[in-house]
Amino acid sequence: MARTIRIRRIDVDELEIVRELALVIWPKCYRNIIGPDRVDAMLAVLYATDNLEREMVQDGHIFWVVRVDRTDVGYASAYRDGGRLWLKKLYVRDEFRGLGLGKALMETALAHFASEEAINAPDTATELALYVNKDNEPAISYYLRSGFKVEAEVPVQMGPYVFTDYVMQRAL
Repeated sequence: MARTIRIRRIDVDELEIVRELALVIWPKCYRNIIGPDRVDAMLAVLYATDNLEREMVQDGHIFWVVRVDRTDVGYASAYRDGGRLWLKKLYVRDEFRGLGLGKALMETALAHFASEEAINAPDTATELALYVNKDNEPAISYYLRSGFKVEAEVPVQMGPYVFTDYVMQRAL
């Protein structure tokens, strides 16, 4: 039976969907990388609805949710900063990986900003960039297969925790 896949941009009043998905996805994704205690603490801060709302309203982040049949299974957010598009979040539930949903979310973000630039911006973004924890081997492998290259290794502070991330980028 064919699955129905739908990606849609969400509004501020739907950010709870992103928070609920993060509560399911993050512990599985990060428990062996940063530890369960840190995962819970970071989720509480990063995915608090008021923080997500600030990202959307004040910082200009656009959020999308992907649904398979009748279940929301992943999300992405992105924003533009000068000549760079930043993919801030890209997560899909484990049991739905391998269906091309991450790629579809990324393409949706790129299409959104391409159409926005055609209307509003005199110049176009020339690259897509993101941060990824340097110990997140599955994500790094996925981004390398998607054409990204490691640009830099940088320290990142999230609350009381300091991590090392890679900045990865690819030309558009």
